[in-house]
Amino acid sequence: MASEKIIERKKKEVEEIGKIFEMDGVYLFDYRGLTVPKMQELRKRVKDLNANVKVVKNRLAIKYFESEKRDEGREVFKGPLAIAYAGESFIDVAKILVDSEKDFEHLSLKAGFIEGNFADRNEVIALAKLPGKDQLMAQLALSMSMPIKKFGASLAAPLKNVLILMNNLKDKKEKEEKQ
Repeated sequence: MASEKIIERKKKEVEEIGKIFEMDGVYLFDYRGLTVPKMQELRKRVKDLNANVKVVKNRLAIKYFESEKRDEGREVFKGPLAIAYAGESFIDVAKILVDSEKDFEHLSLKAGFIEGNFADRNEVIALAKLPGKDQLMAQLALSMSMPIKKFGASLAAPLKNVLILMNNLKDKKEKEEKQ
């Protein structure tokens, strides 16, 4: 029988896993065969986005799912898995994992949880293809400013035409006065 200390430690670990799964983006990947330097490189890439990578025990993750009475995604917890998780930068983390899967032959993306909802491998890859937050904000700003620019140009066009007409009249009068 397990001692009280071990049980308490495992409960704390399950609570920590619960905090991870509350993040906006949680991605599960198989890291078998990945060398330590490559794993460190992956951790650094993810860390640069204010996100983390953690290796978890499948049994503890399943305990968390049981305590939350969640069934979706439990089947993914087979074999050695690591979790990459992030808050606001969860799309960028998905991009890094998809790109790293190409860079590191042994890394294999399994699934994810996006804003609490289970996402299979294909959904995570589709998410990674989306533009980043900064690019989406720039596109939104451009789409909002374009009608205003066109409206301003259409208001300025008659004034511009009047100025051109007045300049032409002035030039014509100057030519007539010279003759």
